[in-house]
Amino acid sequence: MQWLRRISLVLAQVFALSAAFWLGPSAATEQQQEATAHEAQAWRDLQQLAADAMAGRATGSAGSLLAQQYLQRRFAALGLQSLGSNYLQPFSFHEGFSERRGVNVLGLRRGCGQPERYVVVTAHYDHLKPRGKKIFNGADDNASGVAGLLYLAAQTQQNCPLYSYLFLATDAEELGLDGAKAFIAKPPVALDAIVLNINLDMISRGESNQRLYLAGKKQLPQLTQFAEKVQTPLKLTLAHDGRQSSLGRRSQPPVDWSNASDHAVFRKAGIPFLYFGVDVHPQYHTPQDDWQRIDPQYFFAALRLIEQSRRWLESLPPHTLARLQKSSNN
Repeated sequence: MQWLRRISLVLAQVFALSAAFWLGPSAATEQQQEATAHEAQAWRDLQQLAADAMAGRATGSAGSLLAQQYLQRRFAALGLQSLGSNYLQPFSFHEGFSERRGVNVLGLRRGCGQPERYVVVTAHYDHLKPRGKKIFNGADDNASGVAGLLYLAAQTQQNCPLYSYLFLATDAEELGLDGAKAFIAKPPVALDAIVLNINLDMISRGESNQRLYLAGKKQLPQLTQFAEKVQTPLKLTLAHDGRQSSLGRRSQPPVDWSNASDHAVFRKAGIPFLYFGVDVHPQYHTPQDDWQRIDPQYFFAALRLIEQSRRWLESLPPHTLARLQKSSNN
């Protein structure tokens, strides 16, 4: 019960900070109950995906199948459309000399303003296979990002978005970004109709500095204005694009933010991206990356910030993203 009370208090605090900025006090009060329900659901999604029963969700494993089944149920509950007979998008890839199979999970939310232009929200659901009796639950990496993807899907269910959204939970990211590569190789819509990729990978561990990194300003310089105006309890840091930057703990290797996750595949295809993530931490790729180590206050604040950025993007004139896409393809 103490844990539930803590979550309730955190939700109220985070809502008050962000909703007042975007909606005004009256609207914030009216929507508070529904918004907190979305955040509580995201917390449950994170815990479920990081449960021991899913055993790390490694590509091709029984835990991966459980994760796929869970995501299909959640996609259906959120009213996402499938682009085939179901939400599953199987693909093949090579690991060394071996051919392997992975499964992306894909759902569509049709937009109401510019429905023929698409934003692809990505988060990889795979992690690492067990080693002996050690389970790598991957709570931050990347159950948190997938929970964030589901949270954004809930937000677009509540208010019809300007653009159409493809919610893509990728497989085999840990093995070489193979799920994202398969999507780009055989996209369900024309690549030139995709105006942006929003990639979420490790969004729940801000540690002592409470920092969340956002990469993508090279292609979207307006992000600087957003970072200056946004109101958030987190420290939003615009990461360097296209080069390595030594951040956080000196004992950890530098982070190449432009190639750190699935957004690298979209970038190489000429599609602008926003990448949200935290710095590496001591439990990164260890059996200790469990949900119990996550501060709910930070996680909820990160969700709020990511949703703010999505709404901010939709507030930009539509031709802004069209120009970005054209320049990225040149």
